[in-house]
Parts: sequence; structure tokens; C-alpha cells
Amino acid sequence: MTRRLFVELEQRISVTPLCWNRLGHFYHRLAPREWNFLRAPFRGYKRAMALPELRGEKFPGELKRMLRRKPAELLREITGGDRFLAPDFFGDSRRRKLPELLRKTGTHSVAIFHDAAMERLGLHAPRSTRKFREYIKALASFDCVICISEQSKADLHAFWKKFGIRDLPKTFVESWPLEFNERERASSDSTGESKVVLCVSTFVPRKNHLVLLDAAEQLWSSSIDFELRLVGAWAGNFQVLRKIRRLRSQGRSLSWLKHVDDQTLHALYRECAFTVYPSLMEGFGLPIAESLWHRKPCVCGGNGALGEVARGGGCLIVDQTNSGALADGIKGLLLNRQLYSRLSDEARARKFRSWPDYIDKFLSHLKPDVAETAASY
Repeated sequence: MTRRLFVELEQRISVTPLCWNRLGHFYHRLAPREWNFLRAPFRGYKRAMALPELRGEKFPGELKRMLRRKPAELLREITGGDRFLAPDFFGDSRRRKLPELLRKTGTHSVAIFHDAAMERLGLHAPRSTRKFREYIKALASFDCVICISEQSKADLHAFWKKFGIRDLPKTFVESWPLEFNERERASSDSTGESKVVLCVSTFVPRKNHLVLLDAAEQLWSSSIDFELRLVGAWAGNFQVLRKIRRLRSQGRSLSWLKHVDDQTLHALYRECAFTVYPSLMEGFGLPIAESLWHRKPCVCGGNGALGEVARGGGCLIVDQTNSGALADGIKGLLLNRQLYSRLSDEARARKFRSWPDYIDKFLSHLKPDVAETAASY
């Protein structure tokens, strides 16, 4: 979403993308390699990867950039007409440095807040909890914070209240748009007799893969015929990896396709019968919306931001914390053709926000005169 936001903004205003070096603790401008990742991240992708961040975010890549890139002197370069945009979570030293930078430059600043799911679920380690709370406090130093759902806005204000922050910035809810090339969309009758169930999600604990695999195991054990395909980066979750290997050793129809490029992902959506998204909590629930855009029903939870997306139609809402309930939902869509047809019709009828509409609203948050100024992040 950050990549697409950059592309859309660049068509309207002057945008200077900056990269933060975690070792040197400074922003620098993008070199050709970073530009390539920003504009075409899957160029040169020879195979799907379990840990895509190894292509540049880990220590060796950061060290090279620290030694080869010159720090951007933002205190000198930022002018009164500039806008500063932080489009994603910053749990590194920026949580301390950005408030000072914004105060000294006086530039109009905007941040996008995604979610507090890990903290709300109690899944953060103590160090991560400290970083996240400092990040939440740092957000209060921005002039405007754009939240991606009503749930994320409510969580943000709850944390600000908890931390005793009273001088609050303006906050708005701007849900993500969803707009792909129409050629990528599945036709209304493309599913046929497909028995493929697709799950698109990184292997982090809150995505709830273990419960999904338990549900799938229950169905396979009761002779329900289907194939489960998992797509997403590994994120170091050994429990999920061990469970996948055990089920595959038993001959279960299960595959993990790792982190795939966009073209492959669209193809997987087209090929599946429906999707399942067992995440416990989200800031938005993008895979649900992607599934519906492809006219494919989704089995998912209905709490918080998940429900904001799911309740518009096309979703079978279940208790995703319970493997039995999740199994019943998957079984229902596999065997009940009337239910499947109804949800498919609802998915086809769903309308999603366009990028032009989103950018129009986004620019208004950068202040009305933004069309004559530049934006930096």
C-alpha cells in the first residue's frame, strides 16, 4: 500500500522518498537499488522467498547503506511549503528523533496509523511493547494522523488516553482503496469445481495459522476433499513451519508458496474456490478485501476492523479462535453450493474505494494548498 500510495501521489505532487538507516540513525535519499524496490519490488524475482526482507532490510544491507549514503540534512532542506509523511510504523530510533525534527522544522506532518493488534492481544515481547508505546506517543507530535479503520482510530485514542496525552493531533479514518487491473479479476464462473482454499497472510502469531491448520486437519480426517494453499512470508514462526511439515508428511493436500510476486498472487486468487483469513485482529483486513475484489468468498472473523470489511457481504463470519467453528465454515463453503453461490454473488456485488477518491481525500489532509507544494517521507 505504501508503494501504491507513492505512485499515486507522484502523479499529483512532487514527492521525495526517503529511507531510514537503522544503524546510522539517519534518513538518506534513494539510490538506484532502492528506487527499483520502490517502483518494481518483484523485478528479478526468480523464486518465492520465505524471508523477503533478506533482500535488503537485514544487517549487511543496512551496513552498506550506512557507509555509502549521505544523511539527508532535513533541518536545512525542509522549507515552509513542505509536508512530511510517515506512511508506516516506525519502531526504531525515529520514535525519538521525529518529534524533535517536526518541532524544529515546523513543517506540516502527517502519519498513517495501521493497527495496535499485537499490543492489544498481548503478543509483544517487553522490548517491543516499550517501542510500540513510544511510537504511539511519537504519533501525538504529528499534526494529523490518518487511521485505516474505525477500530484503529479507537485503539489509538484509547492508548493516548491511557498514556495521559491530552494535546492530540487531528485524526481521520480513511479506509484503504482497492483497485487492480481488471484483467486480474476472476470471471464470475471461473471457480468451476475448484477445491482450492487459499490463505494469504504472513506467518506471525496473530494471523492464527495454527488454529487454521488444526481446522484443516479435522476436515481431512473426516474425508473432506480440498487443497489448502498458504501464501506469505515465514517471519520466523517455527511452530507453523513444523505443523506444515508434519501434515505434508502425512500426505495432506497442503502447500506453502511463501512470499510470491503480485502476478502470482492474482493468479492464486483466480484459481481458488474461496479464501480463509483466520487472523485474530487487524487494522484493516486487506486479504479479505482482495478476495472479495476477485469475487471469491472469504471465511473470517467479524470482530473489529475485520468486521468492518466483512459485513458488507461475501464473507462467512465465524469464531476464528475456535478450530471447530473455522472447520465448519470451510466445510460449509466446500459442500453447501447454495451458501457458496449466495456469498459469491455478494462478493461480485461489492464495491470498493478507488485510488483517485482516496488520494483526493488524502491530499486534503496534507492541507488545501498541497497542490502547489512538495511532500516528503
